[in-house]
Amino acid sequence: MKLPKNFLNLVRVILAISLAGVVAGINLPLSTLTLKSWGISSSVIGLAASMMGLSAAVSTPFLPRLVNLFGQIQVLRAALITLPLAILALPLYQNLYAWFFFRFIIGLAATVIWVLSEIWINSFAEDKTRGRIIAIYTSLLSLGFIIGVMIMSFTSVETFRGFYFSATLATVVAVPLWTMKDIGDFEAPKNVSFLKYLFSSPILMGSSWMMGFLYAASAGLLPVFALPYVNEDYSEASRTVAWLASGELMLPLLIGWLADKYDKRKLMILLTFIAILVLFLIPVFFHLPMMRILLLFLLGGVTMGFYVLGLTMLGEQFKGQILVSANASFIFFLSIGEILGPPVIGRAMDVFGNSAFGWAMGLSALLFLSVFYFTRTLINRSH
Repeated sequence: MKLPKNFLNLVRVILAISLAGVVAGINLPLSTLTLKSWGISSSVIGLAASMMGLSAAVSTPFLPRLVNLFGQIQVLRAALITLPLAILALPLYQNLYAWFFFRFIIGLAATVIWVLSEIWINSFAEDKTRGRIIAIYTSLLSLGFIIGVMIMSFTSVETFRGFYFSATLATVVAVPLWTMKDIGDFEAPKNVSFLKYLFSSPILMGSSWMMGFLYAASAGLLPVFALPYVNEDYSEASRTVAWLASGELMLPLLIGWLADKYDKRKLMILLTFIAILVLFLIPVFFHLPMMRILLLFLLGGVTMGFYVLGLTMLGEQFKGQILVSANASFIFFLSIGEILGPPVIGRAMDVFGNSAFGWAMGLSALLFLSVFYFTRTLINRSH
């Protein structure tokens, strides 16, 4: 069988991102449960979780200009060095405000690695197989996340071994990426207008926002929501994130295949309906172990499905030089969702109770569906 063009480059990038998924799988629940063990409220934990989204929103407007000044690989190498150092700083400074700062720095480094890797993947992929390649990428990222969560579940929050291990893995991420080369003739536009992309591609940018909101809120606060259902067992609560990630691992493969065959906007509507249903059912059936696994599996799958469809549409719609700024805009709106998701849902849980974890996210998905229909109607009328 003939291998696709740039196959080895795709393998290197996807391997590195899979390892980065392991790092995230350790750090997200470990940071959340460590803060919970300090007696921090769900609202503040949600705010701390949003720091990574905030850093992405702050950095993406400047990323195309940095790429122009220093080149893709030099910017990437700076991020690869910064990431493990920032993770190591967390156990050294056991202070809430310091953690806000260092999680912001972790987010900056992760955003650079993330955006540049996706630009390479979309550049190396061909249109006829783009959906499947992106699905493989997101599934392996989720597999890495599951492995990270399982590693974390055997790590005590009283010790900081999990942070040391994830910092070591973050160093390993650099190995396949360090010798990557800049994509030739790929100067990015100097001025990135996110509003331009929002108005020209509202459905695309909206899917990114929705994914960021649901992903950050669910991954960041699920261990807190799960604690009453698992007898306050911190290790067991962290394992629930693995069921969420299992859906992110398996369902995108199906969604990516469907994206190459059928209308992506109709698939987006279907995913939104499923997300709304699942989120409203989670508080009702979470006490039943098998229903818990099924609902988290579906939630993880549809959440990552927004991302697969959005990134596939992005690669088809934008090519060459404009892809850097378009991808930066895509990540910017995803980051806005990540910023809003954890504190909004965390505050809802503090005010309305633990069940607001599912209901508040369900209302957010319903809002997205309403906006989706509204913008689609306007676009159809304008044509």
